[in-house]
Amino acid sequence: MRQKASLLLSIILLVFGYYGIKGQEGPRDTLFLKNYDELNTLFYKWLPKDTLTARAIADVYITKGRVKGDSVRMAKGYYYYAMEFGPEMGLQYADTIIKLTENSKDKFHPTVGYLLKGYWYYYLANYKKSIKYYLVGYRYALKKDNIKHLISIRPAIATLKSKTGDYAGALKIEREHLGALETDSRYKKIYSSDPNHGNQYVQSHLNAMHNLSLSYIDMEKVDSAKIYIRRGIDGSLEHSEIDRYYSFVSAWGKAEYYAGNYQVALDSLKKSVPYLKNKRHVVLGQFYIGKSYEKIGQYRKAFDVFQQVDSMSEKLEYKFPELREVYELLINYYRQKKEIGSQLVYIDKVLKLDEKLLKERTLDGIISRGYDTPNLLRKKELLIGELEQQHDRNRGYKFLLIATLILFGTGLIYYYTLQRRYRQRYQRLLSNDNRISLSLQAGNDVKSDVGVPEEIFSEIEKRLRKFEERKQFVNSEVTLHRLAKEFRTNSSYLSRVINTVQGINFSQYLHRLRINDIVDRLKEEEKLRAYSMEALAGEAGYKTVQSFTNAFYKQTGIYPSYFIKMLKKK
Repeated sequence: MRQKASLLLSIILLVFGYYGIKGQEGPRDTLFLKNYDELNTLFYKWLPKDTLTARAIADVYITKGRVKGDSVRMAKGYYYYAMEFGPEMGLQYADTIIKLTENSKDKFHPTVGYLLKGYWYYYLANYKKSIKYYLVGYRYALKKDNIKHLISIRPAIATLKSKTGDYAGALKIEREHLGALETDSRYKKIYSSDPNHGNQYVQSHLNAMHNLSLSYIDMEKVDSAKIYIRRGIDGSLEHSEIDRYYSFVSAWGKAEYYAGNYQVALDSLKKSVPYLKNKRHVVLGQFYIGKSYEKIGQYRKAFDVFQQVDSMSEKLEYKFPELREVYELLINYYRQKKEIGSQLVYIDKVLKLDEKLLKERTLDGIISRGYDTPNLLRKKELLIGELEQQHDRNRGYKFLLIATLILFGTGLIYYYTLQRRYRQRYQRLLSNDNRISLSLQAGNDVKSDVGVPEEIFSEIEKRLRKFEERKQFVNSEVTLHRLAKEFRTNSSYLSRVINTVQGINFSQYLHRLRINDIVDRLKEEEKLRAYSMEALAGEAGYKTVQSFTNAFYKQTGIYPSYFIKMLKKK
């Protein structure tokens, strides 16, 4: 639903704004007489006007560092290239910064290089690599206890969480970030004292409110979103931040769309979209204009707008989840027109989009392990440190610390106990010790007591064996009524036979067949282990991942994801 590259750019510019203060312009042949702070000021003065001169200044900065054997100064010089001249140079010189300062004790290096790589890979829509380098930078920032870097990474991780579909996780981080901006004096000081870009606090504060409002919209919490949009509109007008004002008006249109006020949504979006600077934001705004037209029954206008959205997204190479709805509407339109070629084009686009979005969703686990867990551990360490500092003044904190450790230890014990149980269940499942048999046979004396004629009873048994042998149970549409109709009997007879022969009802019987089968296939077919959980559920005969997961756990005592993970290890 959103792109926050502009936010990440402003944050990274802010984080690394420690390079210099002020200087005076001078002839090029006197550049070597300038100190580092003066060169820094000159670089940012010339950059908007003459990039060749700006590069010459950067080269002098690097050369002075090289002459003195100062790798950190050289890295700061390469930063100009890595930040200001596009992704190709950005990635190249970020690697140079990392190589120069890999073993540096400097508080900002080599973290700077990794954050630059994270930023540029995000810019190039390579989210897997973006996550990778942001998390490496995050580990360095934790190690060096660099508050500037830690607070700059927070909105970047929130953006990536939103990209992977973890809207709740993104919302939590956005709320924390805005709260810190408004209540923590350290944050305000950092954002207010950028030597190269001026006071960034107002812009950062408005960005944080805007991103939080979009997170609430992602969660479809419209009333909460509107609170921050109103605040953002007021703040934008107060500080004459016109670009941000139109961004908030656009967000208001999206909120009104989810509130069901489609005409109001159209008014806000039409007012704001022509003034949005970011082309991707324009595409999203156009999408919601098209959806609003569709909701009020103006299908021709909706179609025209969706064609524009398709064209713009192709030109920008911008893929986002809502684009699927655009493709589906265009497929339906061309189906009515009986234009088979156009249908195939958009069906192919849907398949490619689904593949891309599925890859993005799988990245959430990487973020969780790389950011959430270390972040929680850091918070825990900070809490413990505070408790120790206050111990002499308040003995109650000591008991709280002990209780926390006990709870943590209990949690660890519970976790490892649970893991041991899972391993035992996995071994039993692997050796078929807990496989539920489906081969019970009913004697003639039992058959005669269930109210089903013996001849019909035997015929149903025979058909059930064929049903199992042919694996017809993997059809997700199988029901007791349909199977009875296929067997040319009634559902009451079929249900009684299954209860008599298997000792379970039809639903339990179906679950056992499916889970036994998918377990056997996972053991034997290695390629099946690479399937997504949605695809695996379909292979087993289930319409939803939830119903498949529940049935698998109920029968085996472990989850299918755990079973697959252990099979892969083996």
